[in-house]
Amino acid sequence: MQRSIRIILGLLIASGSIAALSSAQDSGASRPPEKPSAPVPAPAVPSVTDQSLTLPAEPSAGEWQLDFEAGDLRLYIDPQTAEAFWYFTYRVVNRTGLDRWWGPKFELLDDHGRLRRSGKDIPVTTIKRIEALIGNKLLEDQYQVLGEIRQGEAHAKESFVVWNAQPLDATELHLFIRGMSSEIRKIPHPSGTGAPILMHKTMKRDYRVPGNPSANGSTPVVCEQTEWLLR
Repeated sequence: MQRSIRIILGLLIASGSIAALSSAQDSGASRPPEKPSAPVPAPAVPSVTDQSLTLPAEPSAGEWQLDFEAGDLRLYIDPQTAEAFWYFTYRVVNRTGLDRWWGPKFELLDDHGRLRRSGKDIPVTTIKRIEALIGNKLLEDQYQVLGEIRQGEAHAKESFVVWNAQPLDATELHLFIRGMSSEIRKIPHPSGTGAPILMHKTMKRDYRVPGNPSANGSTPVVCEQTEWLLR
């Protein structure tokens, strides 16, 4: 008798568990799938290479430096995806006396600490749309422009670079451009035991983003300051 009661109770408990599981599964199936969120760049990790050791604009003795003409920094909203992107145009001329290699590095840091490398996770279709929007037949994208830059005005290179602007909440932007100067310095490792750290002469351009960037459209963002530093 007692054994029969235990068996019946066991069956009731098992039945209740199965019903509860079935109910939970049905409840979960009725919920709409969550929309995956867009990737957000992680905050930049401070390092010794972020030290702002200010330098003169002119190259040091024995070093060479390309002539760099900065264009505009603008916002682009992709009409197909509604995603936001920053893009920057420039022109570079080699007047150093010898042919040089042009392989620049463009990084954009916002006031939330997010550091973005140009071209990272940018759809090819977006790059092509921006290129068509600029409408300069001499323009090359950031990959086409890589390579030898010959001497003189006739061999100047014109290009543009693109960064993902999501989330669009920056009020200040800092653009770091490296590759136009041969100037490099070694500084001791902060630990005192590691290998010396190489720091490159880098152009830094500071921008302030007024109000709602989307409302400003493609109006150029004003550059408030340009300086050269070791980074």
